[in-house]
Amino acid sequence: MACTPTALSERVLEYCRERHLLEGLRGLRVGFSGGADSTALLLILASSGLEIEAVHLHHGLRGEAADADQAWCERFCRARGVAFVSARLEVPCRRQAGESLEAAGRRLRLAYWQATTPAGSAVALGHHHDDCLEDLLLRLARGAHSGGLTAMRPRVEIGGVRLVRPLLEVRRAAIEEFLRARGIADWRCDHSNADTRLRRNAVRHEWLPALRATVGHDDGLGRSLEALRDDADCLASLAGSALRAVGSPAALRHLHPALLPRVLRLWLQQQTGQDWVVSRDTLLRLRQEVAAFDGRPRQITLGRGRLLQLDGGGLRLIPAASAVLPRRWEWGRDPMLELSEVGLRLEAAVVPGAVVAASAGEARRRPLRSGRWPTSWRSAPGSQAIGWCLSAGRRRRSCRTSSGRRGCRAGGAGAVRWW
Repeated sequence: MACTPTALSERVLEYCRERHLLEGLRGLRVGFSGGADSTALLLILASSGLEIEAVHLHHGLRGEAADADQAWCERFCRARGVAFVSARLEVPCRRQAGESLEAAGRRLRLAYWQATTPAGSAVALGHHHDDCLEDLLLRLARGAHSGGLTAMRPRVEIGGVRLVRPLLEVRRAAIEEFLRARGIADWRCDHSNADTRLRRNAVRHEWLPALRATVGHDDGLGRSLEALRDDADCLASLAGSALRAVGSPAALRHLHPALLPRVLRLWLQQQTGQDWVVSRDTLLRLRQEVAAFDGRPRQITLGRGRLLQLDGGGLRLIPAASAVLPRRWEWGRDPMLELSEVGLRLEAAVVPGAVVAASAGEARRRPLRSGRWPTSWRSAPGSQAIGWCLSAGRRRRSCRTSSGRRGCRAGGAGAVRWW
C-alpha cells in the first residue's frame, strides 16, 4: 500500500467503504493512545466527514510516563481542533482475582466503550497488519482455533458497540512514514514494548524477524490469515444456525466439536452482553459432562462469578455464589492470593516439617507423615472443604486453582496459611 499522506488516507477510507466500517454512523470515537498507529488513524479519519472524538484511556500503569502520554494527546488534539476526552481505568485496582493486567485492561476498555458510546457512533482502533501477524503467532502458540487466530477483524459488534479497525491492511513502517511525511515525529512510545521478556515483544522483535530472515518475507502469514478468516466466518455462520442446541443435552452431544466453542461463546454473548473466550479446560469439562449426562444437574465453573449448569433443559448460566474461580498463582512473585468469592486469603510461607490445612470455618496444622506433603486440592460449588498442596523436593513457581475437580499439583518446600 502506498504510504504518501494522500495515497494512504484515500486507501484507508476506501477500505472503510469496501467493508462498510463507517456505514450508518453519525459519530466516530477514536481510541487515541498517542502511539504512531492511533495518531495516524486519527488524522486519516478526521477527513471522513464524521464527527470525530479522540478518546485517551489512562490505564493507571507506567506512572509519570502515562501521565505524559495523556498530556501529549490533549495538546495534539487541541492544536488541530479535534474533540478530546480522557478517562482513567485504574486497571491494577480493578483487576479481578486471577486476572492478568492485559486481560483486565481489555475487559475495562470494552466496559468503558459500552457505557459511554452513544447510539449512532462507533469506536475506531488503530490495530494494523503487523499486529495481526503478531497476534496470529501468539494465539497459535496458545492453541487457538481459527476464530481466535483471526480475532482482529475490520468490524465487530460486541455488547451493542461497533468496533472498527481501518488499518488492518497497513504495515507499521507505512504508518510511521505517513506521519513523518506530515511533519510528525514525536509520537508517544511505550518503552516497555522493547522488553522481550514479554511475549508479544518477543514475537515482534525476535520471532517475526527470524521468520523473515529464513523465508525472505512474511507474505505467507498474511495469506494464511485471509484463509483462516474465511474458515472462521463459515463456522461462525454455522454456529448461529446451531444455537438452539444449548437447549438440549442430546443436541449438544451431537454438536460438531468445531461448533461447540463457537455456539457457547455466541450464547454467552447473548446472555450477558459481554464477549467471552471460554477456556480449553472448561470446554473439555463441558464435553465430558454432556457425554456422561444422566439427567442429574451438573455445574461447571465458567469464571467472572458464573457457573454453567447442564440439566434436562440444556445449559443455564447461574451465579457462582460459593465457587472458587480458576486462577493461576505465582507465589514466588506474590505470596498473597485473595479468594474474594469465598472470603479467604492464602499466604505462601516456608513451614518445615508441617503443612497447614483449613476448612471454611477452621484452620489447623497437620504434621507430615513419612516425610510426604499433600500434592493436590479440591473444591466444589457449595462445599465447605478447601485443601492445598505444596510438596518437598522439586520446586515449581506457580499453581493453577480450579473448582469442582482436581486442579492443582505443585512443589516447593513450603505451605499455605488460611485466615
